Amino acid sequence: MNYATTTLKIYMKPTQRKRIEQPHITALKEMVLKFPNTPNLTLAKVFVKKHPNFYLTVEQARKAILTLKGKSGDIHRKHTYVDFRAELDKLKKDLPKGETEKKEPYHLPTASKNILIIGDIHIPYHDDTALFAALEYGLENDVDTIIINGDLIDFSLISRHEKDLRKRSVSYELDTARTFLKGLRAMFPNKHIVYKLGNHDTRYEKWIMQKAPELMDIEGTKLEDLLQLVSLNIHLVYDKQVIYAGKHMAIFHGHEIGLTSGGVNPARSARLKLNKSAIINHFHRETKDMGKNFGEQPYSCYSSGCLCDLFPAYMGAHNNWSHGFIHLQIDKQGDYKVTQKTIIEGKIY
Repeated sequence: MNYATTTLKIYMKPTQRKRIEQPHITALKEMVLKFPNTPNLTLAKVFVKKHPNFYLTVEQARKAILTLKGKSGDIHRKHTYVDFRAELDKLKKDLPKGETEKKEPYHLPTASKNILIIGDIHIPYHDDTALFAALEYGLENDVDTIIINGDLIDFSLISRHEKDLRKRSVSYELDTARTFLKGLRAMFPNKHIVYKLGNHDTRYEKWIMQKAPELMDIEGTKLEDLLQLVSLNIHLVYDKQVIYAGKHMAIFHGHEIGLTSGGVNPARSARLKLNKSAIINHFHRETKDMGKNFGEQPYSCYSSGCLCDLFPAYMGAHNNWSHGFIHLQIDKQGDYKVTQKTIIEGKIY
């Protein structure tokens, strides 16, 4: 075919010529100009075979060729070539900024190598024997970091669940929690102490938001102020923040990862949910599970026992709760060693 003497006008409106073309349109133009007399379907088949990287079907290529030749109608040409990026730029200017909030992870200091993780104390429904046994273990093993991994306070009277009005008042719970934190700081005067909020701890802020939102911005009404965390040099980590220790270990309270009951093995449920090494509390049960990711790297999850009453009224006469805590050690390479401890009648196993 002698196509050098044949001319073909590519049909485009003046406003359309100013718009930026998609790469496949440019390539189609070249082919249409080169073979103006070749049937459209044949051109489309050749184009699709020659340019598989555009991921076009033969019919899509044929319709585009018809549009270039001015045989598809004004409406189709209009929508084929309209570039709405100017409208996008306008929307970027006009639309108010999204009110998003990202909680950055809390990374333990590199000096944190010998870590005691306690949680689910549920003051004032803590179990004295179990709690003191865990703290004594921390002293005996000279831990350099203590993590209170959620649910330090119960806040039962401001729960959205059924309430027992005979339970202790909120002020009593706060006073008791302050006494505990002051005693903890006195026991470990130079150690790094972290308090991560659990679902029970957040009951206070949620109650304020629902019942007295006008108090939210008043100085001294936040939980960290009431517990005097700043003066005690205790670091607060919010419930949606994750704590990282060493290179691999993530620490969650447990409610924030989207599990409900935790199933038969909360650690396994967490591993399947997170696909990474993690320590959780929340479920009041000591479990463990290990696996490998796609790259054949092993990882493991651990759930810890609690330090509170094992038989609250809402749990009935029997449950699988247990007392316990976790001893986490980080080596010089940032790798972890987890030791789960069970407490039975004050004895640690």
